Amino acid sequence: MASINPRRTTDARFVRSREALRTALLRLLESRPLDQITIREIAASAGVGYATFFRHHAGKDALLEDVAAEQIETLVARTLPIFDAAETRTSCVALCSYVASNRTLWSALLTGGAAAAMREAFIRVSRRVADDRRDTVAWLPVDLGVIHSSSAIIEILVWWLRQSEPRAADEVAMLIDRLVISPLGGL
Repeated sequence: MASINPRRTTDARFVRSREALRTALLRLLESRPLDQITIREIAASAGVGYATFFRHHAGKDALLEDVAAEQIETLVARTLPIFDAAETRTSCVALCSYVASNRTLWSALLTGGAAAAMREAFIRVSRRVADDRRDTVAWLPVDLGVIHSSSAIIEILVWWLRQSEPRAADEVAMLIDRLVISPLGGL
């Protein structure tokens, strides 16, 4: 059973249940990894019935993919100017500041059981952005640039989130800018 496309429905009860499930998963991910969370726990935490969960998602992985896609969409929307060579540092700071202000959530998403889904969602959204902006580096195949930059940014964020004494957001932004964005000509 595939997930229902939640963006296609406007039924208030459906929307409330969907949001409650997403919020419940995020709250549970703050305390333990995805593989230790059951669908029954998610439904109970959301205040919805077990069967209601399956009206929205085929399983907890599908719910996680929905959450991952939303977070990546938000992140990309905040940092879209990263593709403007004049604003790369500002965009990197915006990216890192957003992750820092939602550190618990992003730690759960990137260093826990959601890491693969987050990487795929980041690459998918980045591909869509790249398709809209074909004026990228002439020597670099667009798809390779997307995969390289997305993967590198995710790996730097994972490294940062795993630090016992994390660096400041602006320091990590500088690393992303210098290691990923600037070598590609600001994309």
